[in-house]
Amino acid sequence: MSVEQIISGYGYYAVFLFACIEGEIALITAGFLAHQGLLSIQLVVLYAFLGTFLMEQGVFQVGRIYGLKILDRFPKVKPKVSTVFKWLKRYDSLFIFSFRFVYGVRNISPLIIGASGVPSKKFFFINFFAAIVWSIVIACTGYVFSNAIEGIIALFGQYQKYVLFAILGTVVLIYIAISFRQIYLSRKR
Repeated sequence: MSVEQIISGYGYYAVFLFACIEGEIALITAGFLAHQGLLSIQLVVLYAFLGTFLMEQGVFQVGRIYGLKILDRFPKVKPKVSTVFKWLKRYDSLFIFSFRFVYGVRNISPLIIGASGVPSKKFFFINFFAAIVWSIVIACTGYVFSNAIEGIIALFGQYQKYVLFAILGTVVLIYIAISFRQIYLSRKR
């Protein structure tokens, strides 16, 4: 089975699964692959929409039922959660529409929104339209910028040895810095 066959056979399932989590990179990649003719951009958008919409609805419902109990188990996040509750009281519609565009808060936001008491109908409709916009914008980003992505891939291939060496060197330097910091902190005690 070739890579092209795997992509065309399982690509939409991957789009669905990655859209359930923070899947921007996977969706941009799927848009790129659609431009290459391996996937359909319409189906990429559809599967991304279904993945993100269904996941956010499910997490919202969990938040409505168990949200406060779950959040109480994590006392360190309590100040952040109270801040989000304040934002929700003031800007609930805007927050519901935009949270999926903010990296790092997408997975927890529907839980908090559900726990905050936002009506289910309101969340459903705003989430529906936000999921459509997110799916179209992110997938089409990969589709529209596929020529630039191809150029970056070609450039990376040309300088692959140097880029990999730089990445490896950076990882080693970070490891050394962390090791020295741990030694310094252990001696300071």
